[in-house]
Amino acid sequence: MQDSETGKRGEELKTWERTKTPGLLRHKGGRYYGRFSIGGKTKFVPLNCTLMEIARVRFAEEKAKIERVRRAARANEEGVATLGQLLEIYRGRVTNKTGIAESTRKRNLENIGFIQRTWPGIEKLQPSHVTRTEIENWRDRALSKGTGFRPPGAKSESTLVSGRSASSFNKALDALRTMLDYAVDAGTIHVNPVRENEGLKAKLAPRKPQLPEQTKLREVYAAIEAGGERGGWAIETADFCRFLNFTGCRKAEAGSARWKDYEAGRRILRVNGTKTAAAFREVPLNDDAFQLLEKIRARREKQRVSQGLDRTVPVEDRILSVSEAQTSLTKACVKVGVPRLTHHDLRDAFATACIEAGVDIPTVAAWLGHTDGGALLMKVYAHHRRSHSLAQIAKVKF
Repeated sequence: MQDSETGKRGEELKTWERTKTPGLLRHKGGRYYGRFSIGGKTKFVPLNCTLMEIARVRFAEEKAKIERVRRAARANEEGVATLGQLLEIYRGRVTNKTGIAESTRKRNLENIGFIQRTWPGIEKLQPSHVTRTEIENWRDRALSKGTGFRPPGAKSESTLVSGRSASSFNKALDALRTMLDYAVDAGTIHVNPVRENEGLKAKLAPRKPQLPEQTKLREVYAAIEAGGERGGWAIETADFCRFLNFTGCRKAEAGSARWKDYEAGRRILRVNGTKTAAAFREVPLNDDAFQLLEKIRARREKQRVSQGLDRTVPVEDRILSVSEAQTSLTKACVKVGVPRLTHHDLRDAFATACIEAGVDIPTVAAWLGHTDGGALLMKVYAHHRRSHSLAQIAKVKF
């Protein structure tokens, strides 16, 4: 046992090199890390640098952040924490939380900035001062004025990025509810005003895009290919868009799909989603999707042979060579003469095509990775194109 422990210590010394600053370590790869004890567990925080001078500054910054969280936690336990300190606790827990996608972590951290920018002075408030009336005033102010953010170079504000959207407010409200739960647990307040009151969330108005006919979508993909960028990226970009359209995957899900997730014999694709528990799913492939995947695999095999490699494509390889296509998609829409489409619109097109083909709502919802059995599908995706609507009304007789 002693020899085993000695071996482990020796291995650690080989991996980590101590510095004169306690807690600041240099990895054998040359990059610096901060070692901290958080919640009784040791955590190594990457400082993303190889120079000692920069590492010391960043280590001090990380140490200060963690100390603020610790002070806030102590204040909350003593029942004297302000909303600013509850914000720090929330920030620390989100930063150190495991088992969530980085996009989710980023979105949760953005909620803190949203609250601070739309509710000036909230950091100084005591939890008992956050009443329903104050929250309603915050909601009205946030939806009318937003955060004031404007993209660099933009001529005017956009509801989607200025913080005035109902979705942005509702996510921030959920974060505030979590923070006030900390105060309830500490006995500072007896009732969480967000959790106990209904009607505080802003009313969502789901966007229902006017999707072009499938023939027009095919023209869009052809226009992307005709863009003819060097190295064959045009066809890769077009196939990325086709993949979204034919499988209903989210952009991130499509970008992470690997050949091991594709079963040609069963004609299914396992989608390793991260947004919800139901995002991990099997999607059956129709002829268009199946032929697309076979075409991509044949291209990959040809590429490997030309490189002098074994023809078989490794199962760990990604199916798609690109992970986004917005610029090419926008240009192609202009060329074809259809309204601008986004990655998510192609997912909409999949859902709409399924509904128009007569697939029942719960089944389509499962293919999309929804957990509500089709409630959201009915609100957002059940927008039928004009030609289908006319064909359906022709069946109605009085």
